[in-house]
Amino acid sequence: PYSDHITRDGSILRTFDSSTVNEELVWHRDANNRNIKVMEGEGWKLQFDNALPKQMKVNENYFIPANTYHRVIKGSSNLILEVKEKV
Repeated sequence: PYSDHITRDGSILRTFDSSTVNEELVWHRDANNRNIKVMEGEGWKLQFDNALPKQMKVNENYFIPANTYHRVIKGSSNLILEVKEKV
């Protein structure tokens, strides 16, 4: 449900289109710790397992620990994240 572009510094610019179908945004977990920064996006939320969804804000950073179930919840515009993995 997203496209990736790898930057010169090795981070990932990940874009979720506003036309993404909700069912494509599934619960998942990642093998490595991740720091994400919201570059663009209105109304998108980040939800961790056993927690309420939290509104994501432009220019805010969020930490996603390795092997932690989480998902994004669709907003009203495209969502662009800068993703930095920490092995």
